[in-house]
Amino acid sequence: MSRFQDRVVIVTGAARGLGRDYARYFARDGANVVLADVKGTESAAEEASAEGGQRCIGVEADVTDRASTDAMVAAARDAFGRLDVLVNNAGLWRGLNEAGLLECPDEIWDAAWAVNVTGSLRCYQSAVPLMREGGFGRVINISSMAARSGSNPYGLTKNAVEHMTRGMAREVGGDGITVNCIAPGISAFEAAQSQLTNADQVVAGNAIKRMGTSADLYEAMVYLCSEQASWVTGETFHIDGGAGAH
Repeated sequence: MSRFQDRVVIVTGAARGLGRDYARYFARDGANVVLADVKGTESAAEEASAEGGQRCIGVEADVTDRASTDAMVAAARDAFGRLDVLVNNAGLWRGLNEAGLLECPDEIWDAAWAVNVTGSLRCYQSAVPLMREGGFGRVINISSMAARSGSNPYGLTKNAVEHMTRGMAREVGGDGITVNCIAPGISAFEAAQSQLTNADQVVAGNAIKRMGTSADLYEAMVYLCSEQASWVTGETFHIDGGAGAH
Protein backbone atom coordinates (compact mmCIF):
# COMPACT_ATOMS: atom_id res chain seq x y z
CA MET A 1 0.00 0.00 0.00
CA SER A 2 1.48 3.36 -1.08
CA ARG A 3 -0.12 5.80 1.30
CA PHE A 4 2.42 8.53 0.49
CA GLN A 5 3.17 7.79 -3.15
CA ASP A 6 5.35 10.58 -4.59
CA ARG A 7 5.00 12.74 -1.48
CA VAL A 8 8.18 14.36 -0.19
CA VAL A 9 8.92 14.11 3.51
CA ILE A 10 11.65 15.60 5.71
CA VAL A 11 12.34 13.82 9.00
CA THR A 12 14.78 15.50 11.37
CA GLY A 13 16.74 13.51 13.91
CA ALA A 14 16.53 10.65 11.41
CA ALA A 15 19.93 9.02 11.85
CA ARG A 16 18.80 6.76 14.68
CA GLY A 17 15.99 5.72 16.97
CA LEU A 18 12.42 6.74 16.29
CA GLY A 19 13.35 9.17 13.53
CA ARG A 20 15.18 6.47 11.61
CA ASP A 21 12.11 4.25 11.83
CA TYR A 22 9.76 7.04 10.73
CA ALA A 23 11.91 7.59 7.64
CA ARG A 24 11.81 3.87 6.79
CA TYR A 25 8.04 3.73 7.20
CA PHE A 26 7.44 6.78 5.03
CA ALA A 27 9.68 5.27 2.33
CA ARG A 28 7.86 1.95 2.61
CA ASP A 29 4.60 3.83 2.06
CA GLY A 30 5.82 5.43 -1.15
CA ALA A 31 7.36 8.73 -0.03
CA ASN A 32 10.65 10.24 -1.10
CA VAL A 33 12.41 11.08 2.17
CA VAL A 34 15.03 13.58 3.25
CA LEU A 35 16.69 12.25 6.40
CA ALA A 36 18.25 15.12 8.34
CA ASP A 37 20.56 14.89 11.32
CA VAL A 38 23.88 16.25 12.54
CA LYS A 39 25.63 13.07 11.36
CA GLY A 40 25.00 9.47 10.34
CA THR A 41 22.40 10.20 7.68
CA GLU A 42 24.05 8.30 4.81
CA SER A 43 23.52 4.82 6.24
CA ALA A 44 20.03 5.73 7.45
CA ALA A 45 19.10 6.97 3.96
CA GLU A 46 20.41 3.75 2.38
CA GLU A 47 18.33 1.73 4.82
CA ALA A 48 15.19 3.76 4.09
CA SER A 49 15.70 3.45 0.33
CA ALA A 50 16.06 -0.31 0.64
CA GLU A 51 12.89 -0.48 2.71
CA GLY A 52 10.64 1.19 0.20
CA GLY A 53 12.48 1.29 -3.08
CA GLN A 54 12.02 5.05 -3.06
CA ARG A 55 14.69 7.70 -3.39
CA CYS A 56 15.89 8.78 0.04
CA ILE A 57 18.71 11.21 0.72
CA GLY A 58 20.67 12.04 3.83
CA VAL A 59 21.39 15.65 4.70
CA GLU A 60 23.56 16.91 7.52
CA ALA A 61 21.65 19.66 9.29
CA ASP A 62 21.85 21.65 12.50
CA VAL A 63 18.25 22.48 13.35
CA THR A 64 19.29 25.38 15.58
CA ASP A 65 20.79 27.24 12.61
CA ARG A 66 18.48 28.88 10.06
CA ALA A 67 21.04 28.70 7.26
CA SER A 68 21.35 24.96 7.87
CA THR A 69 17.59 24.35 7.89
CA ASP A 70 17.25 26.46 4.74
CA ALA A 71 19.88 24.24 3.11
CA MET A 72 17.99 21.15 4.27
CA VAL A 73 14.81 22.34 2.56
CA ALA A 74 16.79 23.40 -0.52
CA ALA A 75 18.08 19.83 -0.73
CA ALA A 76 14.48 18.59 -0.80
CA ARG A 77 13.64 21.09 -3.56
CA ASP A 78 16.71 20.19 -5.61
CA ALA A 79 16.13 16.45 -5.32
CA PHE A 80 12.34 16.28 -5.55
CA GLY A 81 10.98 19.71 -6.48
CA ARG A 82 8.55 19.98 -3.60
CA LEU A 83 7.91 19.40 0.11
CA ASP A 84 4.75 17.91 1.59
CA VAL A 85 5.56 16.78 5.12
CA LEU A 86 7.95 17.97 7.85
CA VAL A 87 8.42 15.80 10.94
CA ASN A 88 10.18 17.86 13.61
CA ASN A 89 11.65 14.86 15.41
CA ALA A 90 15.11 16.16 16.37
CA GLY A 91 15.35 16.58 20.11
CA LEU A 92 17.73 16.79 23.06
CA TRP A 93 16.97 15.07 26.35
CA ARG A 94 20.27 13.93 27.82
CA GLY A 95 20.88 15.20 31.34
CA LEU A 96 17.65 17.16 31.64
CA ASN A 97 15.68 14.79 33.85
CA GLU A 98 18.56 14.17 36.19
CA ALA A 99 19.22 17.86 36.75
CA GLY A 100 15.85 19.16 37.86
CA LEU A 101 15.18 22.88 37.74
CA LEU A 102 17.34 24.02 40.65
CA GLU A 103 20.50 22.24 39.55
CA CYS A 104 20.09 22.25 35.77
CA PRO A 105 23.40 23.45 34.25
CA ASP A 106 23.16 26.46 31.98
CA GLU A 107 24.74 24.68 29.05
CA ILE A 108 22.22 21.81 29.19
CA TRP A 109 19.25 24.14 29.61
CA ASP A 110 20.36 26.40 26.75
CA ALA A 111 21.10 23.49 24.41
CA ALA A 112 17.74 21.84 25.09
CA TRP A 113 15.77 24.99 24.33
CA ALA A 114 17.90 25.60 21.25
CA VAL A 115 17.25 22.13 19.81
CA ASN A 116 13.77 21.26 21.06
CA VAL A 117 12.07 24.63 20.69
CA THR A 118 14.14 26.88 18.44
CA GLY A 119 15.02 23.89 16.25
CA SER A 120 11.36 23.12 15.62
CA LEU A 121 10.76 26.78 14.81
CA ARG A 122 13.71 27.04 12.40
CA CYS A 123 12.63 23.95 10.46
CA TYR A 124 9.06 25.27 10.25
CA GLN A 125 10.30 28.66 9.03
CA SER A 126 12.41 27.04 6.34
CA ALA A 127 9.78 24.52 5.21
CA VAL A 128 6.63 26.62 4.96
CA PRO A 129 7.58 28.71 1.87
CA LEU A 130 8.13 25.56 -0.22
CA MET A 131 4.93 23.99 1.12
CA ARG A 132 3.03 27.15 0.21
CA GLU A 133 4.23 26.83 -3.37
CA GLY A 134 2.55 23.44 -3.57
CA GLY A 135 -0.59 24.50 -1.73
CA PHE A 136 -0.28 21.58 0.66
CA GLY A 137 1.69 20.85 3.79
CA ARG A 138 1.73 18.82 6.96
CA VAL A 139 3.96 19.76 9.88
CA ILE A 140 4.23 17.26 12.73
CA ASN A 141 5.94 18.51 15.88
CA ILE A 142 7.05 16.04 18.53
CA SER A 143 6.28 16.64 22.20
CA SER A 144 6.39 14.13 25.07
CA MET A 145 4.34 12.84 27.97
CA ALA A 146 6.90 14.78 30.05
CA ALA A 147 5.26 18.03 28.90
CA ARG A 148 2.69 17.51 31.66
CA SER A 149 5.34 18.11 34.32
CA GLY A 150 6.22 21.65 35.33
CA SER A 151 9.35 20.56 37.19
CA ASN A 152 11.03 18.69 34.35
CA PRO A 153 13.36 20.80 32.15
CA TYR A 154 12.86 18.50 29.16
CA GLY A 155 9.11 18.55 29.67
CA LEU A 156 9.10 22.33 29.79
CA THR A 157 10.70 22.51 26.36
CA LYS A 158 8.09 20.11 25.02
CA ASN A 159 5.29 22.07 26.66
CA ALA A 160 6.58 25.08 24.73
CA VAL A 161 6.48 23.03 21.52
CA GLU A 162 2.82 22.20 22.13
CA HIS A 163 1.95 25.88 22.63
CA MET A 164 4.01 26.88 19.60
CA THR A 165 2.16 24.30 17.50
CA ARG A 166 -1.07 26.21 18.00
CA GLY A 167 0.53 29.47 16.93
CA MET A 168 2.04 27.87 13.84
CA ALA A 169 -1.31 26.34 12.91
CA ARG A 170 -3.05 29.71 12.98
CA GLU A 171 -0.38 31.30 10.78
CA VAL A 172 -0.59 28.83 7.92
CA GLY A 173 -4.13 27.48 8.10
CA GLY A 174 -5.15 29.45 5.03
CA ASP A 175 -2.33 27.97 2.94
CA GLY A 176 -3.44 24.35 2.88
CA ILE A 177 -0.96 23.57 5.65
CA THR A 178 -1.80 21.94 8.96
CA VAL A 179 0.44 21.84 12.04
CA ASN A 180 -0.12 19.25 14.75
CA CYS A 181 1.83 17.71 17.58
CA ILE A 182 2.31 14.15 18.79
CA ALA A 183 3.17 13.55 22.45
CA PRO A 184 4.53 10.01 22.83
CA GLY A 185 4.56 8.01 26.01
CA ILE A 186 7.40 5.73 27.03
CA SER A 187 8.58 3.80 24.00
CA ALA A 188 10.87 0.87 23.36
CA PHE A 189 13.88 3.02 22.49
CA GLU A 190 16.89 3.89 24.58
CA ALA A 191 16.39 7.65 24.27
CA ALA A 192 12.82 7.51 25.52
CA GLN A 193 13.54 5.07 28.32
CA SER A 194 16.54 7.08 29.48
CA GLN A 195 14.26 10.02 30.22
CA LEU A 196 12.82 8.03 33.10
CA THR A 197 14.40 6.09 35.95
CA ASN A 198 11.10 4.29 36.60
CA ALA A 199 10.10 3.16 33.10
CA ASP A 200 8.55 -0.07 34.38
CA GLN A 201 6.41 1.84 36.85
CA VAL A 202 5.26 4.21 34.13
CA VAL A 203 4.22 1.31 31.91
CA ALA A 204 2.41 -0.29 34.85
CA GLY A 205 0.40 2.91 35.21
CA ASN A 206 -0.69 2.92 31.58
CA ALA A 207 -4.15 1.82 30.57
CA ILE A 208 -2.39 -0.40 27.99
CA LYS A 209 0.36 -2.31 29.76
CA ARG A 210 3.19 -2.10 27.27
CA MET A 211 5.69 0.34 25.87
CA GLY A 212 4.85 2.11 22.67
CA THR A 213 6.55 1.37 19.37
CA SER A 214 7.65 3.50 16.47
CA ALA A 215 4.81 1.95 14.46
CA ASP A 216 2.25 3.15 17.02
CA LEU A 217 3.50 6.70 16.63
CA TYR A 218 3.84 6.50 12.87
CA GLU A 219 0.22 5.46 12.38
CA ALA A 220 -0.84 8.66 14.14
CA MET A 221 1.36 10.58 11.70
CA VAL A 222 -0.27 8.79 8.77
CA TYR A 223 -3.64 10.17 9.81
CA LEU A 224 -2.38 13.68 10.48
CA CYS A 225 -0.61 13.79 7.11
CA SER A 226 -3.62 12.56 5.18
CA GLU A 227 -6.29 14.43 3.26
CA GLN A 228 -8.78 13.07 5.80
CA ALA A 229 -7.13 15.26 8.46
CA SER A 230 -7.35 18.45 6.40
CA TRP A 231 -9.57 20.08 9.07
CA VAL A 232 -7.39 19.02 12.00
CA THR A 233 -4.75 21.53 13.07
CA GLY A 234 -3.21 23.02 16.19
CA GLU A 235 -3.83 19.83 18.15
CA THR A 236 -1.65 17.67 20.39
CA PHE A 237 -2.30 13.94 20.18
CA HIS A 238 -1.21 11.92 23.21
CA ILE A 239 -0.06 8.54 21.91
CA ASP A 240 0.91 7.04 25.22
CA GLY A 241 -1.07 3.88 26.00
CA GLY A 242 -3.39 5.84 28.24
CA ALA A 243 -0.67 7.17 30.54
CA GLY A 244 -2.77 10.27 31.17
CA ALA A 245 -6.10 8.47 31.51
CA HIS A 246 -6.58 9.01 35.24
